[in-house]
Amino acid sequence: MDQIGTLELSTENIITKKRARWAQGYNGKKACYIDKDVICYLCGNNVKFIAEDGAETVFNFPGEGVGPFDAHSLSHCFAVAEQCLNPKIYVFVYPTFRQTSVLQGGAKLEYTKLFFSSSDYLCSLSGIPEFDLTLWNYNTGSKLCTYALSRENIPTSLSFNPGNWRQICITSEKHVTLLNIEQSNTLFVMQPTIIQFGERHWPYDRRVRLPPADRDAEEITENERDIPTRASTRMTRYTIDVPKAAKAGLVGELAEKLDEIQDETERVKPVSQVWTPIGDLYIGCAGGQIIKIDGESHQGKVIYYPPKKARVPDSRMSSAGIHRESMVDIQMTADDDLDKLMVEESVDCIGLHKRGLYCAGRDGVLRLVDVKSRDVSVLEVCKIGVPVTSMAFSASYRHMVLGSEAGSLHLYEPGTPESLRLLKNLHYGVFVAISCLPGNEHCVTCRENGEIQVWTIDKGQLVSSISVDMPAFSMACSPMLNVCAVGTAGGYIYYLDMNDVENPRLVERVRVYEGTVTHLVYQETGMYLLSVSEDGHVFLIDGRASKNFKPLAHTGMKGEVQSLSSYTDSTGAVHVVVTHNTSGNKRSGATHMTTFSVTEETMRDLRYNCHSLKYDFKDKSISKVSLNMAIPSYGSAVTEGGTVYTLAQTNKKVHQHKLPRKEDLPPEKELEKIRMEPDAEFPGHQLPGGQVLLSPHHKWLATYGTDGTLMLRTIGQMDKTVSVTPHDYRIGGVKVVAFAEDSQNIFTTGYDGVLTCYTWNYTPTGLGKAKSAMEAARAKKSKLMTSQMEENEHIVGMQEWTPDRESRPMSERPVTTNREAKEKMKRDEALERDEIYQTPTPTPEDNSTWLQNQELEAFKEEDKQYAEIKKNLRVSIRDMRRTLQSMLHSNATLPELERLNRHEFDLDIEEQMRLQGEADQEVERVREEIEFENLAKMYLREMIKRECWDEMVVKGRAVQAFNSNLEVSNFPMRERHKQFLKMLETVKKRRAIEIAESKARTEILELPQKAAPTTALFLSMLQQQRYGYGYGFDEEGGEGEDDDGREQPSTTGSLAADLVGAQYGGGSDLFYSQFELHAREQKVNQIVLLEDAIFRVKQVFNKEFDELFIKKEQEIGKIAEKNKRIKKIIADLEFVEDVIEPSLTIAEKPEMMLTVNDDEVKVEKFYTPEQRKIMEKKQKEEEERRARERGDNARERALNEMMGGVLEVKKEDELKKDIPRPSFITTKAEAEWSEDEQKIAKDYERRVKELQEEREKYRKQLETELRKNQSIIQEGMAAFDEMLNTVFMKKIKVMMVIYQEELKILRLRYSLLIEEELETRENELNRLLEHKTAMKAKAAQTLMETNKSVSAYRDTYDIYLAEDKVMDKQFKKEFQDVSALQQDQLYRFFKKRPRALKITRAEGDASTLPNPFADRPSTARQNAQADQYMANQMADLDKLSNCPEGVEPLVWDRLCRYRMEKVKSENKVKVSAQILAEMTSFYQKRQEQEEQYKKDIDNIQDQLSRLREDRNRFNLNLEVQLLLKQGQVEVDAGSFIQEYKDSALIHRSVVEELNNNIQQLGESKIASMVESKDFRKGIIQLEWEHKKMLMQVEDLQNKMKDVQFIKVTREIQLFLNAPDYEGRKQGEVGKLEQTILQQKQIHEKNLSERKKALKELERTIKQKENDNEQLLKQLEDLNVSVHERKHIEQVNADKQKDSGAEKRYQEIVQRRKLVDLAKAQAQEVAVLRAEVERLRMRTFPALVQVEH
Repeated sequence: MDQIGTLELSTENIITKKRARWAQGYNGKKACYIDKDVICYLCGNNVKFIAEDGAETVFNFPGEGVGPFDAHSLSHCFAVAEQCLNPKIYVFVYPTFRQTSVLQGGAKLEYTKLFFSSSDYLCSLSGIPEFDLTLWNYNTGSKLCTYALSRENIPTSLSFNPGNWRQICITSEKHVTLLNIEQSNTLFVMQPTIIQFGERHWPYDRRVRLPPADRDAEEITENERDIPTRASTRMTRYTIDVPKAAKAGLVGELAEKLDEIQDETERVKPVSQVWTPIGDLYIGCAGGQIIKIDGESHQGKVIYYPPKKARVPDSRMSSAGIHRESMVDIQMTADDDLDKLMVEESVDCIGLHKRGLYCAGRDGVLRLVDVKSRDVSVLEVCKIGVPVTSMAFSASYRHMVLGSEAGSLHLYEPGTPESLRLLKNLHYGVFVAISCLPGNEHCVTCRENGEIQVWTIDKGQLVSSISVDMPAFSMACSPMLNVCAVGTAGGYIYYLDMNDVENPRLVERVRVYEGTVTHLVYQETGMYLLSVSEDGHVFLIDGRASKNFKPLAHTGMKGEVQSLSSYTDSTGAVHVVVTHNTSGNKRSGATHMTTFSVTEETMRDLRYNCHSLKYDFKDKSISKVSLNMAIPSYGSAVTEGGTVYTLAQTNKKVHQHKLPRKEDLPPEKELEKIRMEPDAEFPGHQLPGGQVLLSPHHKWLATYGTDGTLMLRTIGQMDKTVSVTPHDYRIGGVKVVAFAEDSQNIFTTGYDGVLTCYTWNYTPTGLGKAKSAMEAARAKKSKLMTSQMEENEHIVGMQEWTPDRESRPMSERPVTTNREAKEKMKRDEALERDEIYQTPTPTPEDNSTWLQNQELEAFKEEDKQYAEIKKNLRVSIRDMRRTLQSMLHSNATLPELERLNRHEFDLDIEEQMRLQGEADQEVERVREEIEFENLAKMYLREMIKRECWDEMVVKGRAVQAFNSNLEVSNFPMRERHKQFLKMLETVKKRRAIEIAESKARTEILELPQKAAPTTALFLSMLQQQRYGYGYGFDEEGGEGEDDDGREQPSTTGSLAADLVGAQYGGGSDLFYSQFELHAREQKVNQIVLLEDAIFRVKQVFNKEFDELFIKKEQEIGKIAEKNKRIKKIIADLEFVEDVIEPSLTIAEKPEMMLTVNDDEVKVEKFYTPEQRKIMEKKQKEEEERRARERGDNARERALNEMMGGVLEVKKEDELKKDIPRPSFITTKAEAEWSEDEQKIAKDYERRVKELQEEREKYRKQLETELRKNQSIIQEGMAAFDEMLNTVFMKKIKVMMVIYQEELKILRLRYSLLIEEELETRENELNRLLEHKTAMKAKAAQTLMETNKSVSAYRDTYDIYLAEDKVMDKQFKKEFQDVSALQQDQLYRFFKKRPRALKITRAEGDASTLPNPFADRPSTARQNAQADQYMANQMADLDKLSNCPEGVEPLVWDRLCRYRMEKVKSENKVKVSAQILAEMTSFYQKRQEQEEQYKKDIDNIQDQLSRLREDRNRFNLNLEVQLLLKQGQVEVDAGSFIQEYKDSALIHRSVVEELNNNIQQLGESKIASMVESKDFRKGIIQLEWEHKKMLMQVEDLQNKMKDVQFIKVTREIQLFLNAPDYEGRKQGEVGKLEQTILQQKQIHEKNLSERKKALKELERTIKQKENDNEQLLKQLEDLNVSVHERKHIEQVNADKQKDSGAEKRYQEIVQRRKLVDLAKAQAQEVAVLRAEVERLRMRTFPALVQVEH
């Protein structure tokens, strides 16, 4: 076959207008612009390109399978990934389809997404198993870097920042990730950035939660989710907080995901994204929300929430019917308003435009949203009408393409809603069939939704479409006329007129049978149409329109038909091959092959060749043969000569079978044993399943299947094949294949909804083969031309078929029911009138099938043939009915014993047996259901009984009081497991060894002394003991330890393990002290011992309970004995009184619930016939026994005759007897009595009176006995109730003891749980530490390598810079051959450079351009513009016109070349400088990253150290359970429960000692303060004397200076010249002395007054000190009294009543007042002392320096 040529797709190329390839189909995936007016998308295994004017071309992808796809509108290239192992990515250039590069090594199994940047980079996302995001340079084909994504959150959208290719945004349903691409020369790294939402700032290592989907939803923090419990309020100040992951025992990724798992808030689900020119992000969510992310702060918020859906209340249909018109108007208004609101699934596709944000989604509406203002609003609305799944702008942003999963593409111009137009509408859906119309110009396809489409074969254009409005399953086009037959559900076959392909018509609908039309195959000439039903019948239908497509006959097949094929021989006989499966498994292939032939002779006398008017073929008439296939196969194709080709199910090869000739067939009995073996095998497909198809000229064989491959081969050379892969095997492979009429085109469809057309690219050898195929098509056409014209004219004249509502299948049931009801009514009337009822002739129903109509015709024919016989039978039946009725009437008058049952008159024994069988089956079914239900209940009962009763060693029961509602129950107890008992024994032995070892160590190593308390909290007790205060309470409430070293209940925390608790049965010496439980093993052992103590406590109480229960049973027995006598007395006295008859209830005797008494069952018991026979037999025996006893019994007769029937005469019986009254009293009047009779009468009266007296006396005795017995019963019941009350009180104490021990166990288990949580947390921190350490090592390695690369590149940069400077210095050397003046001119031109480029925007003003990125062109575009600008400007500078005068052209050319080299060198330096800056920045970021890792490691180490400290503190600072009496807790109670976090447990003697120490320290402090005061006085005096001496020294020095520098003044001259100078001075001295004397007197007077005041103050101070001393003595006495009183009150706390509370309160108030008074007096003393000190300081002399 490969010699003929190869297959190619056929269509018309957009550019070259040459024949190339075509394919049709669009499923709504990505459709984007690749050129200014060309759109591309994936079409099966091809890439489809369609221009806005409708021109199309197809690129057949050369790789293995087609994966994701993307296109670059700026670079005009597209990328397609393979779908195979180790897939590759191919990048092609449009429109030449030149392969740019092949990207390898990015995935192992598959790629899921591809997306281009606005420059030269491509990003790919791999699927399972790595989920890596890979960055490529698609121009060079190099892999730059890779970033691993989470394997759980599948990305919903990915995109580059159009303005900065170094930013990538990835969204998933739970996360939004922003990746920054960092570069260091050739090294690229992707670093994630955390996007914060809301006010919370999540740490780097925590996963950020997206905002809630509801605006009103409250964000629940981790702390708020923790529900406080009572246990949490009782923790000490050393409570350890561990993360929830540690509490859950999670380590690793599960620990990090715990927050997400616990998060119950519904959050937004991002599905689309778009970048803004400034780097912001808009993200569309599935619920209609829009998120905005700031590009600088990386802070995100929801800027739009969709409105909540309003609940529409249910309305009554009557009101809805009344307001129908207004409701429509309201709905239209609501729809218009809804379009202006963004709802759920309305932002699945978003795009940024200059005018705003365009949003579209599955609601089918395109909206322009204003996101710049504060309130998000809709500016523009355009209804698309179909769900939008793809949106893309053109490069100029003037056009937009919208793709839909419905198979349509729409074009839209932003800003003009009326510009929406449909570019392509292919009605996406799975194809079920393909066929070609006569003429070889058009092909017809049928989709599963009933859509029929007509395509041109040459260009693949959709000509027209029509729908049959029903699910379609098969389709075939007639080779004779332009008719298309479509098979649908319900057995309908629709016939469409295709003469006018642009306007196809539905001309006829025929319902052949019920069920689905699975196969439709036209015979080669179009004369017959073969159809297959679901039940395996093959129908032969006339394929001519002139015969109205009449069904002809049918034949049946076993099982399910899987394939149908036929060929017509030269005689016109139609040979049909049917393969069918009888195993019931569709996937196993066909197991039988049936062949039959329909000849012209058979069709001439069709009635003869059929069994009946149902037109079911006779097997002999059609030579029907059914053969078993040795190997199950798929499909079939039969050729001339009886050769059949199939696809094997086992080895997937093509098998060739030879049909046996009729004369070679064995008899029918042996035919079933023959297995049809293949004659030859040929290479097949890779996967099981598929079909086989023969070309119209019967020379080529096509096979196709689930592997997606189409293989063609010639019949003569089956080993040589030509194969193509039009569809992907992952979605089902190839579904249908069809040949064109001339076999030059081959059509394929798959489950991907794509239709492809392949044409031959012949080799020189294949041209002859093609000519033979075309010649065969022409011969066939000319042969059928005449009949074709006639039939086409007939079908054109047929009217268009329109569905009729009355013929709908829904109307069948009511009509049929109504007719049956009428027939039943007529039949009943005929029976009542005793007439012969004749069944009416049946008529066809609406929508009846052809098969049903033929059955009715057969019934009519049979009715006509046997009419007389049926009439005679009806008469006979009427006579029999009359006879039977008379017999029934006679039977009703007979006696009951002679009367027959009604069923014995049933003459139809078979019907009777059938009804009886059905009844028995129904009874058996109901019985089986009841038995299963009962079995389930019995199983449940047994499970409950086993769990709650059988496994209980001590059954749970209760004892109730007689006269009250008091009830006491025991403790149900299970049998302890052997493992627990073994563990208990081990713990006891181990604990005994520990106690013995501790005792021996104490005796040997420690001094013999009284045992100290077991915790440091009671060390202060030893000090109190030394001072004689003691440290324990009295005998009632002892605390600490007793004389034997045993702990008291206050420290053991319960009453079960102490001496007092021995009465409860829980005492033991093996318990650990609560202050010693540091190790985990000790806690486990303590739990085992406590559980054993609880068991023993329950056991002891249960023994006492059992004794109480026995006493109640005895008491009930005594009461029963008394009640017998009471009932006898009440009966004798004829009283009406209630007798107290106590009994055991179900709560007291629960085993009563396990048995059901007959009186508890309210339903009549069912007895089987066998049981009834046994019961009747026993009843008969009992009656016989009684009859024998009622016979002659000599013993009873003798007893009655001799002793009156009794053996003992009782007094009460005698008193009951009346005295016989004489007969004459009643027969005679008193006057007629004789004397004897009068005596007899008197004696009778006397005896009657005595009898009455005896009766009354006996009555009183009985009453007395009755009351006595009743009082005895009441006393016994009261005594038992008192005993029960005592046991009840003990039960309360026992339960208290048990609860104490259980509380201990719970605390110990809680501490064990905390230890496990700490260990889990430590493991997690160690894991994080290892991870961070590895990351730090990796970062350090990267940093070192980066440092080396930076250093190396810096050297390179220095070389480039030096070379550039050398070129500048060597300019003069290069131009030595010119003059100095020219050299200077040339140097100025050498230094001349073009002006810097101002980046040009797109055409027109940027403000008017629709492209939002016009102001910010991409880096690639800027570089391209800069390079082009530089080249143009340098070309202008190099022009000869710029050459200075006098310079030769050669020199100018040399200058231009040298300048160009200098410019290149400068550019190289600039580029190197930029690269070096990037590398330096990269190096700094790696340093920061390493520092961050170091900080993280330090932080983790700090957490580890703190965790270890907390663990040690937790093990050392034990939580102890204490029993405290009332008054010993001095902690203020909170609002709910007392808080002990900030409390301490101390002994009261510690408080007293602290008070004494405080008092002593206060006194010593006062003494030291006085001593300090006195010492300070001396210091001040010495300082004063020191200052005085210093002043004297200064005065003497001044005097010496004065003497040295003295001047002869007038005074001195007077002293020297005056004769009586001394006298003069004496007078002056006298005056001065008088003045001094006067001043002394005044001073002394003032001094005496001050001394008096000082003495008065000293006296007052002394008095106050005396008062204070007295108050301090009183205070000490009061403290002693208070402590003594407190001690007494604590001792007698239980004996005191509430009346002492007021007194204690008054004492506390008085003490408080005294303390306040003492404080006030102390303050007054301090004030007075300060005043004294101030006055004393005032008496010190003040030395003032005299100024000269």
